Amino acid sequence: MKNSMNKGVFAFGLAFIVLITAGLFIPIQLEAPPDARTIVDHNTRVYVTPPCFNQADMTNYLQETDYSEAKELGYEPESSCTVETLVEEDVPIVVALLKTIGVANTKWDDEFVWG
Repeated sequence: MKNSMNKGVFAFGLAFIVLITAGLFIPIQLEAPPDARTIVDHNTRVYVTPPCFNQADMTNYLQETDYSEAKELGYEPESSCTVETLVEEDVPIVVALLKTIGVANTKWDDEFVWG
């Protein structure tokens, strides 16, 4: 009885270590959080992110909002720059989990860039 219990604990421990190790090497893509700062242009029905604003072709009917509202409005990203700033590529699963629960910072936490 005790021997089979030790084997079960060992198997569980080994599986846990394998999963954590794999999670350090398997990359995924993170999407910006719903509250990421975004600027919408109501004339052209596009949105832009702060890092791309200076190079964007926007009119004067602008509103500062968040990413979730820009998507709800059905607006399109202004450029590939905006699309690229709304994702974080090749993040290991374990790191992505830490970023999602707020333990580790994401690129959208940078107040200097994202306000």
